[in-house]
Amino acid sequence: MPHEKAVNRTEEPRDSGPVGADRSADASDGVRSMSRLSRYPGLVALATWLVSLPAAFAAPSLLNLSPFAPEGAQFPLRVTAAAALILSGIALRHRGPVLVAVAAGVFASIMALTIRVALAGTPFGYGGVHGDTGRITAMAVRYTHSWATNDGIVGAPSEYPPLFPFLVGKVAALTDTPAWRLLGTAEALLVSASVVVGFALWCRLATPVPALLLSCGQLFVFGVPSKPHEVLALAAFVPLVLLVVARPPQGRPHWLAAGLVTAALCLTYHAWVVFSAAGLIPLCWWTWRGEPDRSAYLGYLARVAAVVAVATAWYTVPYAAAMLGGGQQVGDTYESARISEQPFPFLEVRPIALVELAGLFGLLRYVRRQWWAPPLLAILGGCYAYRAVNMIRWSTTGHSGLYYYTRPLIELCLVSGAVLSVVAAMPHLTGWLARRMRGSFVAGTGVFGTASLLLLAGVGYAFTWMPVSGGAASGSDATGRSLAALAHYQRLPDGGLPRSHPGTGDPLALAADIGIEDWDYLPVAKIESLVRSTRPADSRPRVLSYDEQLFAFLPWQGFMGVDRTGAQGPIRWDDRYEELERLSLITDPAAFADATRHTEFGPINVFVLRSKGGQLVWKGLRVPGTLLFRPAQFDPAAFQITTLAPDTFVAVRRP
Repeated sequence: MPHEKAVNRTEEPRDSGPVGADRSADASDGVRSMSRLSRYPGLVALATWLVSLPAAFAAPSLLNLSPFAPEGAQFPLRVTAAAALILSGIALRHRGPVLVAVAAGVFASIMALTIRVALAGTPFGYGGVHGDTGRITAMAVRYTHSWATNDGIVGAPSEYPPLFPFLVGKVAALTDTPAWRLLGTAEALLVSASVVVGFALWCRLATPVPALLLSCGQLFVFGVPSKPHEVLALAAFVPLVLLVVARPPQGRPHWLAAGLVTAALCLTYHAWVVFSAAGLIPLCWWTWRGEPDRSAYLGYLARVAAVVAVATAWYTVPYAAAMLGGGQQVGDTYESARISEQPFPFLEVRPIALVELAGLFGLLRYVRRQWWAPPLLAILGGCYAYRAVNMIRWSTTGHSGLYYYTRPLIELCLVSGAVLSVVAAMPHLTGWLARRMRGSFVAGTGVFGTASLLLLAGVGYAFTWMPVSGGAASGSDATGRSLAALAHYQRLPDGGLPRSHPGTGDPLALAADIGIEDWDYLPVAKIESLVRSTRPADSRPRVLSYDEQLFAFLPWQGFMGVDRTGAQGPIRWDDRYEELERLSLITDPAAFADATRHTEFGPINVFVLRSKGGQLVWKGLRVPGTLLFRPAQFDPAAFQITTLAPDTFVAVRRP
């Protein structure tokens, strides 16, 4: 894979063809075809990915691999090494954009293979159906029956970007498959797709080699498979800003295409836009000042914004109406340990920090020389402005705005700056050697360096996201390995365990290791059977449950979720909690039955509580105190009452 000249303002547009393309009139048909393909590396990468992806998905089942066995855990590493060796051997003799694009497609499929091996034998995704993954799963389950945006538990308009769970839910409905069984597949697919999407977008801005390094290098920064939609959105966001808001040498995409892609990004995960907004506004002004036709630029941005507004209205309008009607923002009050983490990741002692520090120096050096440096600095500035404002807000109000989530975007901008700075400086560093050694040294070094980085990225990703067996994981990879292991410890609705369950280990320790406080077994199938037999005409009963995983399996309506900091604003979690406190104090069974039928937020027809010491417990996470109910409050004439093993009390209102 050769070194290729960096794109800058003085270069010809990409449509004139990449470096090395043969356009002579007497070129052979094969060379002409290769030349045409080299103009569309993104399409070549996409085609390669689509061809190789089925093999990546099928291999774990066909080979009966287990991630807890050495041969299974090491399989993605061997495939990565073999692919790097084969592509490097080809590159030493036949170099060009087409081979780089093929490498991008192959690497993307290897990422899918890694996740598929890590989840081999379990129908669940990373983390099972608890915590954030459980709430996303609940949204997907509800979308199997609904077209309106919803939070997944209560049914209020969604605050969280809905596109990912919506598509999972609709695919589940189309294929008649439980939505919770598709999360692992979706995780592998989206993380893999992030490499292809990032490569295709970066190829509009730079030559294929740096585009490959940037699209694969993102996984060093943020490749969390339990949040694959965030990974995909991040892969697209930075190059999209450079393409749409900045002034790329080859021109901007058509406003309709730019608007639709931006709308899809916002519906997938809009936080990257919010985090950097304080920098994007000055970037628009700076770009406008340098435009030869300022009116045309403003018109372009206005048309893009209009497309985004229309395409996202399905999500934004119901959410805005719900928040104006009394929504309560509580999801950013969680006292995460990440709040106090280092705000300058490039000052930490780790290998990637050196790359990020080099990226910062490169951006500052090229701020007046390369067109891409000011936009990347603007995104960085926006993120740090967001952090500063919300750090003050956190100390005064307890609302953080989740400012610590800006870190992946900050790191990706710095890594992008490092790669693009090296590409910009490379002609000065290698020109003398290339002229005297006929390019052999440069080409060989480029092939070796690129292959080594791809190998490092693939091996590092596989090591980080393979499950740990036994107790809790340790070290910097603890979160990823614990999330992967919990997918194999998660019980099925009927209480059974996945085929891949290792038979040993403590899931409670794994869950505590990554901050999941509510890991437990809930007899979902038995609860469903009891409710169906008591209320056969009620297909969507409203339930108060002490465990949110009920909603990750069943499309029922919840009165409220357990985790306050996981609740979305339109739910009005605090108001619902106050209503629940009032209900818990009613002692007369008849009055209790009537009050729970006519609450401010609708009836509660099913109670799923934990039986403990003669009392019935419903505990909200991260709130003071515990709500206690008593068996005497539930009149057998009004409720069908059952206690399920091990300690689950179920009361179903009689119709």
